[in-house]
Amino acid sequence: MKPSLKIAAACGTLLSLCALSAHADINSAMKAYGEQKYDAAYREFSQLSAQGDNRAKSFLVLLTLRGQGTARDVPQAAKLARECAEGGEPTCAAIYGNLNLPGNGLPVNFAEARTWTRKAIAGGDQRAGYGLWQAYTLDPANQFMVNGKADDRKYNAIARRSIGERGDQIEAIDGLAGSAAAGYLPARLMLATLLLEQSGAGTTKQIRTLLDGVPNLPADYQKYLALAQQVDTLGPTRAAPKVVADAIPTVMTGAALASERAGTPNATQCKDFRLMAIKDVSKVADAVWLPLTQPLVTGTYPIKGTWSEDWHVFFCGAERTVQMQFTVDGMGGAYYKVRS
Repeated sequence: MKPSLKIAAACGTLLSLCALSAHADINSAMKAYGEQKYDAAYREFSQLSAQGDNRAKSFLVLLTLRGQGTARDVPQAAKLARECAEGGEPTCAAIYGNLNLPGNGLPVNFAEARTWTRKAIAGGDQRAGYGLWQAYTLDPANQFMVNGKADDRKYNAIARRSIGERGDQIEAIDGLAGSAAAGYLPARLMLATLLLEQSGAGTTKQIRTLLDGVPNLPADYQKYLALAQQVDTLGPTRAAPKVVADAIPTVMTGAALASERAGTPNATQCKDFRLMAIKDVSKVADAVWLPLTQPLVTGTYPIKGTWSEDWHVFFCGAERTVQMQFTVDGMGGAYYKVRS
C-alpha cells in the first residue's frame, strides 16, 4: 500500500473510532440521565455540549432548568437553549419559545414565543404546537375575562373578528391539534376541552379519539368522554356536547309548550323527559369557517352561520319533536332557541 493510502486508511480508522467514542459518550450520558444520576449526566452532557453536540446541549438545558446536577439557573438555561436552537435543535427551539411565555423565566414576548415555536415545529417537533396555543390564549389581546368576569365589549370584539384578523388563532388551533395528533397528552386534553364546546360540525368522534385509551384519565375528562359517547348515540348533531347538555332545560320548556298546545294539561309538571334522537340536521347556512388544516380540526370551527335540528324527545307520556335553531357565536359555540 502506498504511504498516502496508508495515512488515509489510518485517518479513516481513527475517525471511525472517534465516532464510536462520541456515540459511547452520549450513550453514557443518556444512561446516567435515565438512571437519575444527574451529577454524572450533567458533567457528561457539559463535555459533549462543549464539543458542539447540540443534542447533548438540549439535555443540559433541561438539567439547568430543573436544577438537576447543577443549581437551577433559568437565565443560563435560556442562553443555552437559544444557542442550541440557533444550531437547529427543535427541542431547544421549543424550550426557548416556552421561556418567553408568562411566568416561565424570561420577559414576556409573545412574538418571540411564536417565532421559536414555529422553528421547533418546522424542525419536526410537532408537540411544540401546544406552545402556539398557549401563546394565543395567554396573550391579553385574545382574552375577554376581567377580574373573573366576562367583559362584553372585549368578547364581542373578539367574536366579530374576520378571517384576516384570526391568523394567530388559526395557527394556534392547528398547532394544538398537531401536538395532540403527535400524542402529547396536555395537548390531547386541551383539544378535547376545546371541542367539547365547539359547535358547527359535530365533534364527538374527535373527542373520543383524543380521550379513549388515555391511562388514568382524570375524572373531569372521564365525564367529557362519557358525554361525547352519549351525544354520539343521538344522531348527527352539529351542536357541541356541552351545548347539547346545556340546552336540555330550553328543550324541556319547548316540549312542555308543545304538549300544552296538544291539549295536555299541566305539562310543565311532567318529569318524564328524555332526549331520544337528533335528526334532520340542516347544513350551516351562510357559513364562514376558519381555514384549519390539521385533520382533527378541519371544518369544525365556523365563525358565522345558522342551522336547524329536530330534537326528538319523550315527554308527558308521548314522543314529541322540538325544532331547534342555532346561530354561530363567533367564539366556537352557538346560541340556540326553540323554533316557534
